[in-house]
Amino acid sequence: MFSEYFFKSKSLFYSLLVTLPLFIIYEIGIFFLFKADIAFSKNGADVLIEEFIKMLGLNGYYAASSIFIIVLFFVLFSQRKNFKTFDISIKYISIMIIESLLYAGVLLLVLQNIYLIQGLTTNVINNIILSIGAGLYEELIFRFLLLFILTKSFSFIFKTNESSSLILSIIFSSILFSSFHYIGIESFTPLSFTLRFIAGVYLSLIYIKRGFGIVALTHAFYDLFVIFQLT
Repeated sequence: MFSEYFFKSKSLFYSLLVTLPLFIIYEIGIFFLFKADIAFSKNGADVLIEEFIKMLGLNGYYAASSIFIIVLFFVLFSQRKNFKTFDISIKYISIMIIESLLYAGVLLLVLQNIYLIQGLTTNVINNIILSIGAGLYEELIFRFLLLFILTKSFSFIFKTNESSSLILSIIFSSILFSSFHYIGIESFTPLSFTLRFIAGVYLSLIYIKRGFGIVALTHAFYDLFVIFQLT
């Protein structure tokens, strides 16, 4: 059972299943705040993705949402090849949530309630939505995309082996991840930068060993823990 759980829970299929609620809650939450004419901010990583899509000549908001849905259906289709079934194990999803809560608890002990959210506001509802968005979009950029791009780049440019390239990628992406949180009003401090760098390394290791879904949930749960503790 456990070997099958670790294999399936790390797969892109189960990752999309457990992150789909994050995507829906975040997008509906932002839409609700916009329609209610409440001042709000979006997660910085989400904005970066939208701006990149706009550079391609597409509507950033709708294109980002559409891409997620298209990828979901593509993965659902390809699951038959990998798993030979469309069955979804609720037990596996439940264990993934519990596993992510445990990882988030460890992070909470280390980081001393430092936010891993970019774009924090004074609106509690907006901050809850931002926490969910941080888990999804920041992990999408700094782990799912950046680790892959950096690893391939280091291997190509410096001719390093796979392990060395991955270590360099973890370090460099974690520096960028920590720096990203100072875009805005938060002042830089060596302590908060170091703790966020450690968080970046920790989340990278979770991503490598356990996949995108669990690291996204871990990140989101951690930020939610901090918000409810400090609110």
